[in-house]
Amino acid sequence: MYLSEDYYIQRIPALKSLLRSQKPVVHHITNFVTMYQCARITAFLGAAPIMAFAQKETAQVAARSDALVINTGTLNDEVIASIPAALAFANASAIPVILDPVGARLSDYRFNFVGRLLNDYHFDVIRCNGVELLNLAGGTQQAKGIDGVCDSMEIPEAAMAVAKKYNTCVACTGPKDYVSDGGQVIELGRGVSQLPKLVGTGCMVNSLIGSYLPVAQSAAEAAICGILTMCLAGEAAAARLENPEHLGSFETFLMDEICIL
Repeated sequence: MYLSEDYYIQRIPALKSLLRSQKPVVHHITNFVTMYQCARITAFLGAAPIMAFAQKETAQVAARSDALVINTGTLNDEVIASIPAALAFANASAIPVILDPVGARLSDYRFNFVGRLLNDYHFDVIRCNGVELLNLAGGTQQAKGIDGVCDSMEIPEAAMAVAKKYNTCVACTGPKDYVSDGGQVIELGRGVSQLPKLVGTGCMVNSLIGSYLPVAQSAAEAAICGILTMCLAGEAAAARLENPEHLGSFETFLMDEICIL
């Protein structure tokens, strides 16, 4: 049974303390556009990021890692060949994995690959936006590029259905955030308007969740605390702005707040 949002907020300092003492290695095969942001936020939280994409080394790097983050935002043939090798090792070795099926219906190339991953491998967490979630649940919603804000009342039900289908935890971020393990769903209501305007916040949430996975009590706790960490840091960063439209300053303050949260 999920506890209250406040309970998970109070869990964050304990998880960060574990991270900083254990310093788990988080292997990313992620979006080239946001790789630097993901590395920074992982390190600032207290984990150790590594970004390795080459097919000949991804399994070896996974073997030296404590969690694996998969993001399909910038696919190419090399990445498509590399991801299964890392996933096969992670699944065989009980290394926790998070998948971000970016723009799942943006192209057949992308959608077919995401489908193969979901059918062939296990993911501890699927982190997605509302449009991506509804597509995984069988819909054909279209987003603008990779952005997928969706206020659909179907989101909680879709989160539970996808989580149950793939025996995973679904973390759907958007105007409201939802986390489900297939049997229940929790709605989270923190955050600020600047977060969706900043490129890469979803990718960075993946990194936060991936960092928490090795030390959390469950995949759901890692997902909830990862989302709340971003939201709380965003709230603190926004409070420091002289002008709410200063998104460059917001990103700098956001990284600062990740360190001190």
